[in-house]
Order: sequence, then structure tokens, then C-alpha cells
Amino acid sequence: MQNVVLVQERSGRIKNALPLAGRVVRITWSDGVSENKDISPLLLNHRAFGRVRKEDTVFSSLKISSDGARLLWDDGSSLSANAIAKLPHTEMDASEFRSIMADLNMTSEAVGSLLGLSRRAITSYRGGEPIPRVVAIAMQFLRDRFAL
Repeated sequence: MQNVVLVQERSGRIKNALPLAGRVVRITWSDGVSENKDISPLLLNHRAFGRVRKEDTVFSSLKISSDGARLLWDDGSSLSANAIAKLPHTEMDASEFRSIMADLNMTSEAVGSLLGLSRRAITSYRGGEPIPRVVAIAMQFLRDRFAL
């Protein structure tokens, strides 16, 4: 018997948005799920977001369109909820790291080999050492790619 994993897609509608430090936004989706999204990659990808990237006051002017489909700023720029939903989750704690390893049935040596990291580094992430965003993204890839 093969296991089936159902993945719930985001509705693409934003219920609430709160600008945080850096260019992170606390998004609450219409389905009630809340998450912090670093929107820097999207802002850096287009010249139209120059002021949103550089000026904290403009970034803080964040609003949601009436239909919840876009984030809007006072300088006239906007960003679609769908683009934000597609951004990878870049934060991971030790429990999520351990959970992915357990789901994949992989040892520290095996994960380290796949990621090009030492067993010691993997052990430190499992123990609570801050997990770099590139490692968090790589772990999610491994989970999505190799999970049954």
C-alpha cells in the first residue's frame, strides 16, 4: 500500500498583513494560517520596488487590497498574494529539522552528505543551533523530494 500525502494550497487571499523587521511580513491567509514571509527576493527582483526596499516608511505603509489578492504600498507598488504564497519557508527550528530527518529515516551522516555539511553541523542544528536559511530550504527540498 502506498502512502498518499495531501498538500493544502494557500487560498491566495490575504486576510491580514503586518510589516516586521527587515522586509518580512507576517501574513494571515484567509484560511487562518499565519506565517512570516521574507519578501526580499520579490522586492529585489523588480526595479518598481526600489522605494519599498530602501525606505522603511514606505515599507511600513503596507496595506491589503480590498479583495485580499495583493499587498499595496503608498508609493503605488503592489505585490500579488500568489507570488508571496510561492516563496519558500525560510525559517526552521530544531524540532522541525529533527522531524524531517525522522520522516526521511536519515542519520546525521546521511543528511550531512546530501547537504555537503559535516555530521557535527547537522548534530548542532538538531540540538538547537540556529539553522541558516539555505539549510532550511534544502531540508524542505529533501522532505518534498524524498518523502513517501
